[in-house]
Amino acid sequence: MTRNGMKGIIVIAACASLWNYAIAQTRVYTDAEVKTQIVWTVRLRHLEDVRNSMKRAEMMTEYDTNRFARILRELAVEDENQTGKSIRRLRFYRTPESLPFLYAYSTNALYGADAMKAIFAIEGVTSNSVAAAEVFFSQTNIASRLVQTRDDACIKMVNLAGTTDVEPDVRERAMLVARNFAANLNECHQWLDEALIESDPSYRYSKRRLWVFRGASARGVNQYSSSYVTNAINELVAYPEANLPD
Repeated sequence: MTRNGMKGIIVIAACASLWNYAIAQTRVYTDAEVKTQIVWTVRLRHLEDVRNSMKRAEMMTEYDTNRFARILRELAVEDENQTGKSIRRLRFYRTPESLPFLYAYSTNALYGADAMKAIFAIEGVTSNSVAAAEVFFSQTNIASRLVQTRDDACIKMVNLAGTTDVEPDVRERAMLVARNFAANLNECHQWLDEALIESDPSYRYSKRRLWVFRGASARGVNQYSSSYVTNAINELVAYPEANLPD
C-alpha cells in the first residue's frame, strides 16, 4: 500500500471516529428538562444571558416550534410563577395550536392582555379575535399596574386592523370596540388616540372622536391625560362641531 493510500485510510478512520463521537454526544431531552431550562432563564439578569438560555431551551427541543409552544402552555398551567411569562412567549412562536389555550386566558384579569396580544400575533384581527377583545376590553376588574398592558393590546388590535388585509366589517367592529374602550375605560388616551388616527385619518376630525373624549372627560381623566383630552375636545368643538362628519 502506498503512503498516500495509508494517509487516506487514516483520514477516513479519523472522520468516522469523530462522527461516532458526535452521535454518542447527541441526546434527546425530555420535556421536564426543557422546562427546567426555561425556569432557570428567569434567574438571569442580563438580556443576552436570557436570550442565550432560551436559545438553549429551543435547541433542546431540536427547534421544534410546536413542541416548544406545547411545553410553554404546560408550564403556564403547572407553575403559576411561569404563567405570565409563558403566555407572553407564545406570541413569538405563533403556533395555531396555542389559540384555544390563549382564548381560555383572554378573559383573565391578570393575563388577558398578554393572551390577546398573542392571539393577534397568531391569528390577526378576525371575527373571533375581535369578539374576544370586546369581552376583555369591557372588563372593569383590571389591576392598575396592568392598565398600560391592556392599552398596548388595544393599540395592537387597532394597528393590525388598519394595516393588514382585514374584512371591512371586521375592521369596523374592531375600531368600534377600541372606541368604546377609549371612551369608557382606557386611561392612556394619547397613544390609543394616535393609533386610531393613523389607522383611519378621517377619525381626527369626526363626531366619533368627540364622543370618545367627551365620554372619557365625563368619567374623569387622570392628570397625565387631562390636558390632551381637554385640548382635543376644544379643537373638535371649534371645528365647528356641527360640521364634523360622523
